Amino acid sequence: MTKQELRKRVAGKVKNLSPVYCREADAAICRGVLQSELYRRARVLLCYVGSAREIDTSALLHAALRDGKVLALPLCVEKGVMEARQIAGLGDLVSGKYGILAPKLTCPVVEPEALELVVVPCAAGNERGERLGYGGGYYDRYLPRVSCPTMLLCRRHLLTDEIPLEEHDLRMDYLVTEWGVVSCKGE
Repeated sequence: MTKQELRKRVAGKVKNLSPVYCREADAAICRGVLQSELYRRARVLLCYVGSAREIDTSALLHAALRDGKVLALPLCVEKGVMEARQIAGLGDLVSGKYGILAPKLTCPVVEPEALELVVVPCAAGNERGERLGYGGGYYDRYLPRVSCPTMLLCRRHLLTDEIPLEEHDLRMDYLVTEWGVVSCKGE
């Protein structure tokens, strides 16, 4: 199966997920991140604002701001290229590419080397840390520049054992589902 075929299959699964399941799973996933030692230790993190098909990360964003973390969000600056931009509050967000909330252009850049944790979205993932993205290549190009742990957020119903990988595809360090945090590094 190709990545595109798998994306279509996963999109069909997403449409069939109940709103109640999604709300409960998303809340549990955010709790899992917030209760992790990785989150507690990280002073600078990159997270994303979940779109309708992704994990609702709003609880995670609010907590990071409340906890005094340096919170960066992705800003797509050109095709396939993103930057991490620090926000001081959710008022720093505007509608960006693909209708996803993103930091204003005036928000300061956070260099990849400064990040201490990156929370990554996916269409599907698995416990080996393999990730099926949405096809834009933004994270594929950005993640090789970071040296901190990566956490992949995925609802259990969207876990997929076989994900077609290409040479540029990186494995994530941790998978977070509504059942908890799993190390993908064999720890």
